[in-house]
Amino acid sequence: MTKRAKQSKAPDADEGDCGIPDKCHRTVPAWLVAVDNAPTIAMFFIGAAMLWLIWWPLAPLFLVYAFGSIVLFWAIICPYCNHYDTKACPCGYGVIAPKFFKRKKGDFARIFKRNLSIMYPDWAIPFIAGVYLLWTSLTPLSIGLFVAFCIVGFALIPSISKYVGCAGCEIKSQCPWVSFTGVTPGKAKTRPTKL
Repeated sequence: MTKRAKQSKAPDADEGDCGIPDKCHRTVPAWLVAVDNAPTIAMFFIGAAMLWLIWWPLAPLFLVYAFGSIVLFWAIICPYCNHYDTKACPCGYGVIAPKFFKRKKGDFARIFKRNLSIMYPDWAIPFIAGVYLLWTSLTPLSIGLFVAFCIVGFALIPSISKYVGCAGCEIKSQCPWVSFTGVTPGKAKTRPTKL
C-alpha cells in the first residue's frame, strides 16, 4: 500500500476515515494561523475606530457583534467542516470550535453558503460608517481609517486567504469562501509545513 493510500485511511478524531487524502495529517503552523487572523482583528478595530468618530457607543456595540459573529461561525459552520477537531484549519477554528460546540452532520458547502451572511456586517457596517465620515467629516483621520479599512478588509484579507490560508487547503473545492477570495478550487499544490 502506498504512503498516500495509508494516509487516506487514517482515522479522523470522531468520524473514522475522513476520506480526504492528507487532510487528517495536515498541521497548519501557529504562524500561519496568526497571519490568517491578525488582519481580521485589525479590521474589527479599524471599523470600531470609525464608528467611535460617529458616536462612541457604536464602537463597543460593533466589537461585540464582530467577535460574536466569529463565535456564531464556530457554532453554525465549523461543526460541519472536515477540518473540525483538527489542526488543518488555516484560521485555527478547527481546534477552537470543538471546545464549545459538538460536531454535526450535513452538507458543509450548503451550510457555509447559507450562513456566511453572519459575517457580512463585519465589512458592511464599517464601510458604511467610513462613507458617512467622508461625507460629513472629511479629516485626515477619517480618510486614513477608511483607506486602512478598505486595504485590510478588501485587499489584505482576501489575498491572505488566496495565497496563504486557502492555498494549502485540500478541501477548498468544498468551501464557498473560495468564490469570494478568487482561490482556484481543487487540490492544493503546496502544503504548510508541520510544527
